[in-house]
Amino acid sequence: MPSIVAPFVQRGMRPLFRVALCSQLIWPMLAFAYTPYDEMVLDARAGHYTPALTALRQVPPGQATTSQISDHLQIASWAGLDAEVIKVYETQGRALDLPIAALTATARAYRNQKRWDDASRVYNKALAIEPDNQELKLGLALTQADSSKPDQAVTSARALVAAQPNDVSRRMALGYALNRAGKQYDSLFEYDQAFVRSGNDPQVAREYVGAMQRAHLPEPALRLARQRPGLIDPVTIRHLEGDLAAERVRLAEMPTRSESERYVIADRALADYDKLISTWSSDPQAHDDVIRWRIDRMGALKARSRTAEVISEHHKLQAEGVEVPTYAQRWVAASYLDQREPEIATDMYREILLKPDADPSNRLLDTTALYYALLESGEAAEARTVAEELAKTQKPRVELKGLPGGNPNDEWMDAQQLAAQAGTYSSDLPHGEERLQALVEQAPGNVSLRVAQADLYLARGWPRLAESKLKEAEAMAPRDVNLEIAQGHTATDLQEWRQVDALTDDVVARSPDNRQVQRLQRQREVHDMFELRVEAFGGKTYGGDDDNVGAVNGSKDFGIETVLYSPPIGEDWRVFAGAGYAEGDFQEGTGTHDFQRVGLERRTRDLTLEAEISNHSYGFGSKQGARLAFAHDINDYWQYGASLEYFAAATPLRALNSDITANGGSGFIRWRANESREWKFALSPSHFSDGNDRVEALLTGREGIYTAPNVQVDLGLEVGASHNSLSEDVPYYNPKSDLSVLPMVSVNHMLYQRYETRWSQQFQAGAGTYTQKYHSTGGMALLGYGQRYSWNDVVEVGGMLSAINRPYDGERETDLRLMVDLTFRF
Repeated sequence: MPSIVAPFVQRGMRPLFRVALCSQLIWPMLAFAYTPYDEMVLDARAGHYTPALTALRQVPPGQATTSQISDHLQIASWAGLDAEVIKVYETQGRALDLPIAALTATARAYRNQKRWDDASRVYNKALAIEPDNQELKLGLALTQADSSKPDQAVTSARALVAAQPNDVSRRMALGYALNRAGKQYDSLFEYDQAFVRSGNDPQVAREYVGAMQRAHLPEPALRLARQRPGLIDPVTIRHLEGDLAAERVRLAEMPTRSESERYVIADRALADYDKLISTWSSDPQAHDDVIRWRIDRMGALKARSRTAEVISEHHKLQAEGVEVPTYAQRWVAASYLDQREPEIATDMYREILLKPDADPSNRLLDTTALYYALLESGEAAEARTVAEELAKTQKPRVELKGLPGGNPNDEWMDAQQLAAQAGTYSSDLPHGEERLQALVEQAPGNVSLRVAQADLYLARGWPRLAESKLKEAEAMAPRDVNLEIAQGHTATDLQEWRQVDALTDDVVARSPDNRQVQRLQRQREVHDMFELRVEAFGGKTYGGDDDNVGAVNGSKDFGIETVLYSPPIGEDWRVFAGAGYAEGDFQEGTGTHDFQRVGLERRTRDLTLEAEISNHSYGFGSKQGARLAFAHDINDYWQYGASLEYFAAATPLRALNSDITANGGSGFIRWRANESREWKFALSPSHFSDGNDRVEALLTGREGIYTAPNVQVDLGLEVGASHNSLSEDVPYYNPKSDLSVLPMVSVNHMLYQRYETRWSQQFQAGAGTYTQKYHSTGGMALLGYGQRYSWNDVVEVGGMLSAINRPYDGERETDLRLMVDLTFRF
């Protein structure tokens, strides 16, 4: 962060060398050889300069002696009349052999007037007379420090200190030279040494306070100033108090063991600023300081996560016409990003990065913030470009003097990590995985890289692999907040609910205002809610037999089903209850089906179980049913499952309309390579109450063929086959055997995405064949369009309108169908 401490006002070193002027005034007993003049000289030494200067000014220039000119130079110097000293020297004394005291006074006058070359020339003239005069050497060194030769001044002053290390004036002269050379901490050391040797001297203590302030150590400087009332003027005290508050702002932005520790520091800074502002707001002379404190106070508010107040104060300052400096604009931009206004944050970070006074050391942080602002604005492609450009600008190693190979550059690693992670959010997961793996191999001890790698594995659907990587990182930094957040998300995917609770509780206690922590907490809250699922469908069939009635669904059909799940009980269990209704128009008449069900669900690591009982009313009384189902994850790639049903839910409504029920079961095995490749095979036997035995097989798969930040295109395949033991004299569609092959293309397009709100549209198109025994093979075609919307993790709704044209028993039908689903958590 750029320094927000006002530079300490440079103090002159004049008091150090006034003693050099206290030499005897030896005037020849000519025009002023009488007692009143002697008294005027004594008065001048005591600080009453006017009588002596008046007398000396009355001496005609051409008649003044060397001694008179020397006295004039010295007394005018005591009076602080530098311009008069220079005038007398240049008009009367330049060609004379003046004594050392007069030359010293003249050199100092030139220095005070910032005429460095003239001052150096006079000091060198004096040193030619007395080459070992230490006071002259000090004066020359200070002049060099004030001019454009601070390095020469440091060299000269060091030689003087080496000759007499305990001489306080030499230590202070060296400290002054070092400060002018921009070496504030080396300067502080010399002032500290002077203070150790002569701390009771007010001038030494005053310069020591200034050195501490210039070295950004306001707390000890203020403590010393308060121990000695009157040592420092009230304005400087005020500046020191502001500097101390600013230092606490900087400390509050640094990493600590917990958010609470940072908050303690930030709260101290806020208390300091509130006291300063209330004390000095009414003082017009403190106006600039008050504005500075209000600006710096935004940093404490930002560290305290009171980002709405940061934005409010920024608006007030803008309304007052205050130009907010770049370092404070960074706090404002971060606050907008925290308040979920990424578009404003994006514009601000762009401006900040182009500011000529922007601190280069903040470039990585500001560019990273710009990346996330773009990402949260929905500009994933542009965000990736920013990350890639940043990665190109960083060098892998930092070149250091005396170290030929240099040192590894942490900023290069951070930039490379950001670029690799950008692939995750721009749907280029394979490339991101490859880059992160290469970085982990280069820096196996980097916990941040391990966490990023685990997040990518989680995005690819590999929670167990993510878990193992996080366990490796846990050995290096078991209490890292970002690590625990990643472990919490991984545990959620693995249905390790007790781990989720333990990890979430820990990070919430340590970092309650961390947005990622809040996100994990929100996901747990949603998991602990009631869950309502609603599915509805409706269809209309065109074509078919002579009565224009569809062979499977009838001429038109409608259905709705709702299921309500309870919050988790004992972490793993949920009870559920539901009801539904379906109807369809067939040749035999309108069929209806009312059903209710209640059951129990258990979700644990690798296993999901469901058991339910149901009641069915379909025009022939009521009948009870039951279902038992499970799904087991073998690893991140393989899953299998099975179910058994008494009164199977998949019994065709047309069969129920003729009082024919079915019992059955199913089994499946699924292979999921990653987010864009998946295949599943299911086998479902069933037995109908009319004696028919049916076996159905279904193979489905998809392959991702194109991905972009807002578009995903999959090539899918659906192959279905069935066999029935009865094929004639049954009222429902029951081919002896059939086979359907339907390749299709699916497109998912994200229309809008902002945090937990998403809106997308889906397209489907397919063309294949349908083969039925005793009938010729016919073509199949599918078109579909749908949309989905989700909000705040608790609402998700979607709908799909599809049309499929295919033959049944040799008769071609077109089935127009609308399906809607809703999930609501509360």
